[in-house]
Amino acid sequence: MKTFLLSVSALLLLAGFLPASVVFAADGALLYEKLTCHTCHGPQGKGMIRTEDKAKYSLKKKKMYRKMKKEGVPADITKQLRPLYKKKFKDEGKFIKAIEENIGEIQTDKYKEIIIKIAGRVYYRKGDLILGFEDYPRHAGNKKIYLFRQMKDILEGKRTNGNSEAMRGIKSFIDNNKITDDDFRSIAEYLSDVKE
Repeated sequence: MKTFLLSVSALLLLAGFLPASVVFAADGALLYEKLTCHTCHGPQGKGMIRTEDKAKYSLKKKKMYRKMKKEGVPADITKQLRPLYKKKFKDEGKFIKAIEENIGEIQTDKYKEIIIKIAGRVYYRKGDLILGFEDYPRHAGNKKIYLFRQMKDILEGKRTNGNSEAMRGIKSFIDNNKITDDDFRSIAEYLSDVKE
């Protein structure tokens, strides 16, 4: 009977029928995710940064060949690059390798910068901040007491700015799920232990 009751309790927890505060437990990392802190402060409080590069390299327009000639790339080299016309590369390394296959390593080294400047479009690089999140603080590695105080001050209305308003947007969720000071301390402890 005891085993049956434990099984039913576990199923109810997973299905979301019991209060969320019971589900959250005291795990700071879990609380950080469940309270959606990561949506503004990034995974592990490291900020909302890009996790990969986004770029496109292609020689799909004829005017690119004209630009390369204007920048000093000889006409015979641009002609050798014609097999790359309309091909798209998301990785700079693969693009350079394709260039090498067409014009050789020596010529690639000589004209690589010009070709990349003309044919490459970098949208963002790994580690860049995501636009719109530049003002949100990174919390990883900060002191526990500082992090705890910031959370409390914002939720109690002692700190007010644009970012504070965003955090206060989840206040009703926090209140409804009976998130306690100990829960905030768990989050603060978790973030303080994260290494940048």
